[in-house]
Amino acid sequence: MQLTTMSSSGEQGTDRRRVTAAALRRIPFFREVCEDSLASLAAVSSRQVLGHGDSLWESDDAIEAIFVLAAGVVRLYRHLDSDEEVTVALLDRRQICGLAGLDAAFMPTTVAQVLFDETVVYRIPRRDFAAFLLANPAVALRALAEACQRVRDAYDLYALPDVHARVAYVLAHLTTDNERTVWATQEELATWANGRREALTGEVLPELRRRGLITYERHRRGIRVLNRAKLLTLAADTDARVRRRT
Repeated sequence: MQLTTMSSSGEQGTDRRRVTAAALRRIPFFREVCEDSLASLAAVSSRQVLGHGDSLWESDDAIEAIFVLAAGVVRLYRHLDSDEEVTVALLDRRQICGLAGLDAAFMPTTVAQVLFDETVVYRIPRRDFAAFLLANPAVALRALAEACQRVRDAYDLYALPDVHARVAYVLAHLTTDNERTVWATQEELATWANGRREALTGEVLPELRRRGLITYERHRRGIRVLNRAKLLTLAADTDARVRRRT
């Protein structure tokens, strides 16, 4: 893990704060924040470059900071009594991790795991971020909306009963219009989608490839998404059918 901390004084520290403020400004969450507030937040932020398998926090550890995800993907998961891992959420770049930690008494039941190398986060101490929200009520409301969206996303992953839809959901959320390859093994993808590797390799991936949605090579790392919009539609249509039945 590489760590860059903002210096409190000097020309180099000022330049770093400007770079950090510009990086935060690109995050939708901070887009309408005034320059002074953003500069103050940049002054207490530290930039971290993380690798595959690193964790932002572990279960039962207090969340001491808020993490702004500038590049990469973070997976929130929890352990079941059977030691199985269940994915709760997938957070991609330009999202905020650790909002629940604003409650100092909160002890997470999830692990926040980095999925890919060269993941970049900006770490903001919890107290500083709380003070920032108190000074910016409109952003505090945005934080509440983001937390509610996180709950809805977790419901989506849990509620999709069909493994095809869960895999489609994960593949769509791990790619963008510019980056269409998910650099993961099929076993990793099965874990992230709360499925079994046998079902993924024997049924799900061949079916999605037959429908022209993805392409891949057996025993090779990496799955290329050919039609992200249709993957999202597959997951959304399944979710709509579930909601109509409940």
